Amino acid sequence: MPDRNLRLNEYLAVLAKVDAKFTEIHARHADRFQCRLGCHTCCAPGLSVSRVEQARLADHIRTTPGLEQALRDLEREQPHADTRCNFLDAQGKCLVYEARPVICRSHGAPVRVTLQQGARLDVCPLNFAGVDLTTLAAGDCIDVETLNTILYVVNRRYDADGAGQRFALTVRGVLEP
Repeated sequence: MPDRNLRLNEYLAVLAKVDAKFTEIHARHADRFQCRLGCHTCCAPGLSVSRVEQARLADHIRTTPGLEQALRDLEREQPHADTRCNFLDAQGKCLVYEARPVICRSHGAPVRVTLQQGARLDVCPLNFAGVDLTTLAAGDCIDVETLNTILYVVNRRYDADGAGQRFALTVRGVLEP
């Protein structure tokens, strides 16, 4: 399956670019970010991921010693009673942080969302408090439309037959699709 591995590398390159963009925005506005270990305001339940993201997460879970059992224990214990992502431990630490999907990597930074009414800027309410987001430079936001388009293309190249299929961001959704 070398073709799939090559395609997975395309996804990993996208993750690296998202991480670099987040780091760039954070470096310019560090004093406006409240993100830290244990903060999980943005870690909503009910999210889903594409096939390429599901495959990356499943591989990470299966190859990290003890992680699958820890996640299954969390799923059973439900420390956040379904109010947060199932991959968060009781202290709010993401157990799949290294392999987290694109949506999780962009949380916290200002994002530009395109709606029928036009573009809208949004950010976690804990970050950029009191800042008029429209005053930020264009480079200080992550464009969700562009990011989703890139992710769609990478996912389509990874799994052409099931490109529209989504997987629940849960242990079962990732490991037992």
